[in-house]
Amino acid sequence: MAARRFAAVGAAAVLLGQLLGGLPAAAQTSALPGSAFPLVLDVDLTPNPVCSGAVHGRVEVYDPAAAKAGATVEWRVRAGEEQLAGGRLAMAANVGTAEFSIPFDRVPAAETALQVDARIAASSDGHASGRYGKVWRDTIRRGCDPVRVASVGDSVVWGQGLDHDQKFPYLTGQLLGRETGRGVQHMDYSISGAVLDAPELPAGNDDAACLRTTEKQDPDGDGEMEFGEVTQQMPDVFCQLEKAGAQARAGGYGLDLVVINGCINDLDPFFGIGVGITPGSKNLPEAVKRECSGIGAAAENPAKDVPYFSGAKVGYGGRGMQAAIEKAHSLPGRPKVIVADFYYALSRSSSPIPVRTCSTPGVAGARLTSCKSALGSVAERYEQYTQLANAAYHQAAAAANKASKDGPYATAADGLFTVDNALLTRDSKVWNTPVTDPAFPLRTRACPELSATPVQCLSAAVGHPDIEGARQYADAFLLNPSVREWFHLPRQGPRARLNVPENAHVGSEVPMSVTVDGKPPAVGYRYHWYFGDGTQRETSEAAVTHAYDRKGPWLSRVVMTGQDGRKVLVEAARAITAD
Repeated sequence: MAARRFAAVGAAAVLLGQLLGGLPAAAQTSALPGSAFPLVLDVDLTPNPVCSGAVHGRVEVYDPAAAKAGATVEWRVRAGEEQLAGGRLAMAANVGTAEFSIPFDRVPAAETALQVDARIAASSDGHASGRYGKVWRDTIRRGCDPVRVASVGDSVVWGQGLDHDQKFPYLTGQLLGRETGRGVQHMDYSISGAVLDAPELPAGNDDAACLRTTEKQDPDGDGEMEFGEVTQQMPDVFCQLEKAGAQARAGGYGLDLVVINGCINDLDPFFGIGVGITPGSKNLPEAVKRECSGIGAAAENPAKDVPYFSGAKVGYGGRGMQAAIEKAHSLPGRPKVIVADFYYALSRSSSPIPVRTCSTPGVAGARLTSCKSALGSVAERYEQYTQLANAAYHQAAAAANKASKDGPYATAADGLFTVDNALLTRDSKVWNTPVTDPAFPLRTRACPELSATPVQCLSAAVGHPDIEGARQYADAFLLNPSVREWFHLPRQGPRARLNVPENAHVGSEVPMSVTVDGKPPAVGYRYHWYFGDGTQRETSEAAVTHAYDRKGPWLSRVVMTGQDGRKVLVEAARAITAD
């Protein structure tokens, strides 16, 4: 199918088409930067930080063209200007693997930036060495007790479109490692497209059976999806947790933190949330309750035979987020759990709305008519999903904490996104095109090779948090009071309380205030209010009013910033229900 032009409404059609699964990517391989390949796909360093002995490493290089030509690549590992390791690798397959060691005496004592890259080596017939490809970035240091973070989930936790050191689970771990002085070790088991739970996969919903399966997105078989950029519904989040536990047991370590999300693909983010034509998705409150909370599934999946790409085919029903949180906490080390609230991928601030997003194979007849009639409510349905899913996450974390025998361990942490951060908005913090993100070069080669739906895969980054958005997630997580308490981080300000009424009327002004020991805070603070409905306001006063235009529940938050720049996040003890 011919590529579509990116001017004006044509661009918006492609972009929102990705969210609804209805249009092909406009990207062509000619847009691929020539410097991207050979591409370092993954680098494993064990242990890192290292307490004693050598760091053992493994580098994976991806270059289908080099493999086809039977070329050899040269790779190198550098810390600053010093080369710590390097070698030559014959590309006998699309992914080549080389192992190396870094002696302890060459490992920097403090956190140091690490760069790994590769190039086509000079050949015996006179061809000179090529340019080095895209750099893989990480850090290396000495240390004996790193903060160990595992991430599981779908494309949001995977960080669609981002390099691995730009993703918010990695950044969250990095911030924790720096603030605690321990350093960090991050293991990522997420994959784009994953459902929360596929009740029939593996057979009998036997999570342990996942350890006997291999995925083409995991070429080295360690459970971490090196090709997680390539969308696929499995392994689901419960299988990812199973693999994280198995790897921790094999490595003899415990985890400190699990970052988790899931359930959007179980609903079908394209034709389910967007326009409600996937069976079981028209009523969003019921659908979110079923998929995010694990309550209310029919005996048989009504979406199992839809003729288009949809996670609902395998993700309908099954276990909800509370069960996933509890499984995460059962992993070695009894880790704490951050459930990453959903952001605003699309909102009523997004403009313009395309008119051809329903045109995709498998959508015809009554489905096509329903899809077109629902286009005007797409943005509102996405806002509603964000509110409902986040409420379900908070309920799941609260229920898991209540049932815990070893104290509270879970929090649904918010990234403090607003409707103005969504796709095609004035302050967008998501990818707005399918060709400008750092992972686009990888997708141009890997999607045709590995994906069953390469068109969808190529444009998959659109609507996902960009570099700034991922950083906002991590920064907000480090403000979360539970996270700061778990990792013994110093307080950044007073122990404040956000006072809100329990009930309100739609359209009426709702009073909110911040107090410290029942009194207004000291002068000099700035207040950034997040009202839970995607809107926000900044004031210099410790009290504000806000009118909600829809029913809740709405969970309000405020960030207090002192004159010294230090910030405190205060969350209301209960959500506001508007009627």
